[in-house]
Amino acid sequence: MMEARLARAEAMLDLIALEARYARAWDSGDGNGWADVFTGDGVFEIAAVGDRPPLKVEGRDQLSAFCREFTAKFTGVHVPGLPLLDIDGDEASGHLHFQFVAIGRIAANHTMSRTACGRYDVRYRKTETGWRIVHRLEKAFSSARSEFFDF
Repeated sequence: MMEARLARAEAMLDLIALEARYARAWDSGDGNGWADVFTGDGVFEIAAVGDRPPLKVEGRDQLSAFCREFTAKFTGVHVPGLPLLDIDGDEASGHLHFQFVAIGRIAANHTMSRTACGRYDVRYRKTETGWRIVHRLEKAFSSARSEFFDF
């Protein structure tokens, strides 16, 4: 009984650390580090919202490129909530809220700031190298952007 409780507590702490690595890698523009929090065939999806179409990125090469391309234009910070986790052996699922704030220079005289908040629905798997994200679905509750033009 004690061993099972300890294994669950360790898994929870490992998954919380994985979520912290996810945010840190993205926010620092580390495409390879961000892709590494996923399984080799991992998927990142953004649900359609408003006039924005859905987005789906699969596999470490695409994940890494997606992170690098976005963070080349925008600098931002994730503010994740603690995940609500359901752990079943080497598989787990999670639900966590987030806020993301970013600013970027679109052109020499055009700056844009963006904010989004919503939730992530996540499936995890324990691999030989530790816990990884199998699938992450981002669902935005709100999103806003402001544009500034230099004269």
